[in-house]
Amino acid sequence: MTAPLEGVHVLDLSWVMVGPASGRYLADMGADVIKVESSRRIDPVRTLGPFKDGKTGAERSVSYHNLNAGKRCVAIDIRRPEGREIVLRLADWADVVLESFTPGVLETLHLGYSELSQRNPRIIMASTSLLGQTGPYAKGTSGVGTMGAAMSGATYQIGWPDREPAGPFGPWTDAVTPRFIVASILAALHRRSLTGAGCYVDAAQAEAGIQFMMPSYYEYAANGTIPERRGVAGSPLQAPQGLFPCSGEDRWIAIDASDPDDWRALRVLIGDELHDAKFDTLVGRLRNRVELDAAIANWTRAQAADSAEHRLQAAGVPAHVVSRSGDLAGDADLVEAGHLNKIDDPVFGEAQIEGPRFSLDRTPLARTRRGPRIGEHTREVLATVLGMSEPEIARLSEAGVLA
Repeated sequence: MTAPLEGVHVLDLSWVMVGPASGRYLADMGADVIKVESSRRIDPVRTLGPFKDGKTGAERSVSYHNLNAGKRCVAIDIRRPEGREIVLRLADWADVVLESFTPGVLETLHLGYSELSQRNPRIIMASTSLLGQTGPYAKGTSGVGTMGAAMSGATYQIGWPDREPAGPFGPWTDAVTPRFIVASILAALHRRSLTGAGCYVDAAQAEAGIQFMMPSYYEYAANGTIPERRGVAGSPLQAPQGLFPCSGEDRWIAIDASDPDDWRALRVLIGDELHDAKFDTLVGRLRNRVELDAAIANWTRAQAADSAEHRLQAAGVPAHVVSRSGDLAGDADLVEAGHLNKIDDPVFGEAQIEGPRFSLDRTPLARTRRGPRIGEHTREVLATVLGMSEPEIARLSEAGVLA
């Protein structure tokens, strides 16, 4: 059996997170992904860390490996005419091209979809940016998923009611948008298998984020109400639901016992504090939510988060520890699934990165390999993919095109 995308060629012109993460999914499924980079303009994620053993360096970022595992890397100055020609030839080879430049940049380099598709009509190109490629604010708008979270409305709604917005952790839309991009590429590959035609995919990060915020939008559309920050509270229409403190420093548990059966199970488990008649109905629980949450917190605060989780789940109440990174590293389900894989890098040695985020019954996924060093596969790719001779490669290297 072969991996599902065995034989699919991907040219990855993207950088930082959203594009490289999309390419990583394709590499996990067996595609041959070639990343274009330059030592003169390295992928910024190489500077962000975390760095193995705390030692900085362009080849020591574990985040870079996690986003680019399984890819090959060529170092090319694409602003040089000969560098641009190499990219065009790689695009002729490619089935899929990924890019995450500010809208309009590739067009100024004559590497946009119109140029690539004229040479290779079967090519599928996926562009990702904050606001897409068209519209009054798209051109010239650049940034990362932190801005995407703000544009989508997520930043406003996360935090404490009496404090400034906190927003989701990190560049949120960089993390969610690849799920839309990869699904679109797989659909485009299927369409091409039926029609023979390539296509262009325009993925706007803000729009991907909006998909998760639609209940808030509809609240405004239907009632003219802007949902506000709720801190650790859950849905205003469900109770009990939310985050509750546990023993230890900054330890929490998420509980959703809003379903009638779950609520009855929670009452039995916690006991007298929840048996007040004012909690008998959902309306009563919502009206007396402060007292209800305080009663549950009295119970959770006396226990370790893991212990509370086990007791609640054993009683049939949906609950889970609010995980920290240390919890995830030892999570039994993630360990069993092989989610964390060990890589051995020649620069810094061993480290753990994520494996594929899914498994398939009938087709194996590609083995998780470390990310490439800058230009590690330049000569190999130019020789085997483009058929260049060693003297030709040497000339380009001496001219500074391969750097």
